[in-house]
Amino acid sequence: MRTIAIMNNKGGVGKTVTAINLADILVRDYRQRVILADCDGQMNLTRFYVPDFDPETEYTMVSLLEGDGEALWSDNLLAVSKDLWLIPGSPELYTEDLEAVMAGQDQAKTSRVADFVSCVREDAEADFVIFDCPPGFTAASLAALLASDEVVIPMELDGFSVTGMVTMRQQLVLLERSGLRAPRATVLINRWRSTEFVKEVEAQLRSMTNTGLLVYEQVIRKSEKVPESTVTGSPLAVYSPRSAAGVDFRRWVREFMGEV
Repeated sequence: MRTIAIMNNKGGVGKTVTAINLADILVRDYRQRVILADCDGQMNLTRFYVPDFDPETEYTMVSLLEGDGEALWSDNLLAVSKDLWLIPGSPELYTEDLEAVMAGQDQAKTSRVADFVSCVREDAEADFVIFDCPPGFTAASLAALLASDEVVIPMELDGFSVTGMVTMRQQLVLLERSGLRAPRATVLINRWRSTEFVKEVEAQLRSMTNTGLLVYEQVIRKSEKVPESTVTGSPLAVYSPRSAAGVDFRRWVREFMGEV
């Protein structure tokens, strides 16, 4: 089983879209069993699948962090479709105390997420757990990082995103220096456009060999079908499989799965 955190310190770079389409292609094309976890208080991932979800009355990522819910982990998951389950988000994720977690005063939050992943792995009832993380470090995103094998960092090719990516790498290094387990870091170039500026920034990014980051060869081209698909609540493989982004996401997942 593989555990993946989708994260970038910069917002609006396509983290949730990446999580949605990665999960969908893994289920659709590879017959994998996938658990998605919404670690963001905005709940965009949750609203994509369950527009009327009520975090006040249902099990959420906050419930997992706090140790609430049913004793059997699988009883707490929300079935989205065959072989795809969701741990919904909640606005209460904004109030979780990151400083206490970082200071070691509330390590139970991070250990509960790690224990959940361990139980899923031991029971062999899922092939992937994918955490959709908010911008920056929060208690939920820290717990997700520490429970993950890999962090995928989606980014656009502009100066702000490159800076955010470098900062993200520095934070992962700090985790390692603190004696914590940091996941392998990879970069997915998103909303790529065929302009000289974009090509120059891409070349600069790929030449930064001292960052310890793997940059995926496959890029995701900019496409108007991506925001349209989020409005309709359909992954690209359903809404527009022949669009530039629809084709690119499938190609990227092949690389992600080690097929190219």
